[in-house]
Amino acid sequence: MPLSLEQVQIQTQKLVMTPQMQLSIKLLQMNTQEMEQLARQEILENPFLELEEEEEGQDGEVESPSGLDAEEREPAMPADVADSSESAVGAAAGETADAVSLDLAKDDPALLDSDATVPPPPPLDSEEGAETFDQVDVEWDDYYDEPTVSYASVREEPDEERDFTEYTASRRSLYDHLMWQLRVSALDGRRLQIGEFLIGNIDDNGYLTLSVEEAAAQLNVPAGEVEEVLRIIQTFDPTGVGARNLAECLLIQLDSQGLKDPIYRAILTEHFEQLGQQKFREVARALNVPEEKVAEVFRNIRRCEPKPGRSITKDTPSYVEPDVVVKKVDNRYLYFLNEGDLRHLHINDYYRHLLFTRDGLKDKEREYYRNKYRDAVWLIRNIERRKGTILRVTEAIMEYQKEFLEKGTEHLKPLTLRQIAEAVGMHESTIARVTANKYVETPRGVFPLKYFFSSSLDRDGSTAASSRSVKELIRKMVAEEDPKHPLSDSDIAKRLQAQGYAIARRTVAKYRDSLKILPANLRRSAARR
Repeated sequence: MPLSLEQVQIQTQKLVMTPQMQLSIKLLQMNTQEMEQLARQEILENPFLELEEEEEGQDGEVESPSGLDAEEREPAMPADVADSSESAVGAAAGETADAVSLDLAKDDPALLDSDATVPPPPPLDSEEGAETFDQVDVEWDDYYDEPTVSYASVREEPDEERDFTEYTASRRSLYDHLMWQLRVSALDGRRLQIGEFLIGNIDDNGYLTLSVEEAAAQLNVPAGEVEEVLRIIQTFDPTGVGARNLAECLLIQLDSQGLKDPIYRAILTEHFEQLGQQKFREVARALNVPEEKVAEVFRNIRRCEPKPGRSITKDTPSYVEPDVVVKKVDNRYLYFLNEGDLRHLHINDYYRHLLFTRDGLKDKEREYYRNKYRDAVWLIRNIERRKGTILRVTEAIMEYQKEFLEKGTEHLKPLTLRQIAEAVGMHESTIARVTANKYVETPRGVFPLKYFFSSSLDRDGSTAASSRSVKELIRKMVAEEDPKHPLSDSDIAKRLQAQGYAIARRTVAKYRDSLKILPANLRRSAARR
């Protein structure tokens, strides 16, 4: 067939992801801190959005914006939402979102008509809107392949006064720490360049990632000279840095402690694997030394740091702010959303009045304000819808895991995303977005929402057990065992089977490894020492 160019019309049905839909999906995945960051970024770009000033309480302190105290402050959602134990949470949230939209458009409904620059979406809580977002949940990955939109953090003006307590010293990297020591050393010229090259090839754990021969080939210098510079770097802090393997790292640390007995080098270079398995008798027989001497070497080696670089590169601990709080009041569980500063987000009255007066604005200015006003309405409505969705999903999870709230982790039930999706009438992907990166504060502690989803394990009777509850039982058994006679995996499996759990020994071993619990023989050896 001859090749030719021609125009052809093809009719297809396809879901188009508008910017508003993309924002709605992103809002569901964000936690409270990310939502506050997005809102502040939008405030910088949209004059119709602003945050109300927080009022000081009677004691002179600013009231907490979380809205978590059920007695002294209003909850994040209306009272009928927080107190409800049924699906009325979502309905009330929908009414709240509709009320916000109607209130914002009451001055001039034409602002939200279809002849505007950006056509208004269907009401989020209407049947049409629900169908649209269900399609988004199912098909959006097929049609939306644009890069993820990132929201930059708010940049303060340099002239703005800042509290010095807001600043924390940045941690020095291992590279900076070693380079400072290199520059104050006696190395200069080519040897200094070799040192800089070697330090650049030391990873965060403190190990050199290439051999001396490779470094010499790349620098076109003798390998002996590279070895001399490396020996100097290995005297730097932290002790053990610059080693090429674990045995060398441990030897450097032992030498710095004055433990230079040849037996250390012999064990670490020839019998390191047997030492790790605590086969002291075999090592002692191979080296013709007392078994007690091998045990002493093992104890000294255990005091060394296998990853010396992590003392410098250790990350700053991150603190979790719960997105939802569950409180028990009068034998009932109430659910409160931690809105942060979002509860103060509203439309700026000045710009709203300026838009509706219709005086003193040119056509381009009016079009700009119309679009910004519509964006502000859309953002506030989606935030309200997000509140209701998070509360509905959290309530469904907590209602299903009520025994956990009452009795603890051992009573967790197996739970899947599909079960919650069916309970609240949403798609599984929506539930996955709601539970991503979010935490809930319960009477039992703070947990990620994903913590309550786990696989099932067969148990005698009509109910299945959660794998998390079985892990908790294993942890308690090991904690309560006789240190001199620790429980083997088979012993733990038999005890669990006696309690009605259908579990095999290999499954116990897998759960024990995930809990970072040593095998029975290593726990017994540790108890003897």
